[in-house]
Amino acid sequence: MYRVVNTKIASMSSRLLRDEDYKKMIALKSPSVIALYLKENTAYGDFFKDQDPNLMHRNEIERLLKEGLINLMDKLIHYFNGDYRNFFKCFYLKYEIYDLKRIARLVHIDKNFEHLRENLVFAGKYRYIDMDMLLKAQSIEEIIESLEGTVYHPFLKNLVNGSTTETLYRFEMALDKAYFSILEENVKKISEEDQRAFYDLYGSYIDMLNIQWIYRGKKYYKLTPEEIFNYSINRGNRFNYKKIKTFCYAKDTNELSKMIENTPYGFMLKGDSLQDIFMERRMNRFMYFRLKSAKKRFKMDISILLSFMELIEFEIRDIISIVENVRYGMEYEEAKKYLIKAI
Repeated sequence: MYRVVNTKIASMSSRLLRDEDYKKMIALKSPSVIALYLKENTAYGDFFKDQDPNLMHRNEIERLLKEGLINLMDKLIHYFNGDYRNFFKCFYLKYEIYDLKRIARLVHIDKNFEHLRENLVFAGKYRYIDMDMLLKAQSIEEIIESLEGTVYHPFLKNLVNGSTTETLYRFEMALDKAYFSILEENVKKISEEDQRAFYDLYGSYIDMLNIQWIYRGKKYYKLTPEEIFNYSINRGNRFNYKKIKTFCYAKDTNELSKMIENTPYGFMLKGDSLQDIFMERRMNRFMYFRLKSAKKRFKMDISILLSFMELIEFEIRDIISIVENVRYGMEYEEAKKYLIKAI
């Protein structure tokens, strides 16, 4: 099974963007010109088939890239059956959750109800969601009500309490908790070798997410230690249940930083002026190098496929960042800071 899939991935990997592609795109002057470059010079041209790049704006480029990503995943998951196919389908949840978070921000922060549909790329595509009800939502509570009967609702229903205080942050954390809980249940059904490969890759990401959430919960939302702990995720590489609880009960972010500084993730809480702005980018860059290393080992297990799917997602996120930075006329050296891939 893996021999065929890994050979397919090796062919696809040869078409990933080069450093030179990144540099050329950063130097371009508009989103439509970037779309034209991608269509004429890269494998992403397949994503823009039958589309006129000159008519593409930022949101259209993002939508086509994300739709292309899902189509690519469909092709790879086609090689698997049974528990393995169910496991890989869990990754669709992640992209659906991206949609739900974006809708929640539009509703909660922007109070913009006119453009909800165009921000849906994945939601409702692979499982039942009452789309009419979701698109009519004008509050976080109404979004949660629209998700009744879905895999998300058991994790969200306790947020419906009539309060608007910090609802968005709790909504986002509850969705992420749902994703990793469902993923963990499905990981248990694949081989022990592949379970080890999964946690070898994703355990570090789980560690970093826990640190990020604890930090943000304390600094920006003043959540109680108990509440923060309830949103933490199991099965990281470095931190067990007891250690995560200790982090949650740190008296403030300074004490938390001291607890983290001698771990492999000390770079997240260095206390520099860019810490909060670039924390997620630093996490993703850490993962980028782990994924690149795992893919090079070419082991006959799940790690090659997982690494490739994540690397493609990172590349697409970088393209979207470049489009956004070009749109606002950001200088080359400044634009590079926002990329996951080091240029």
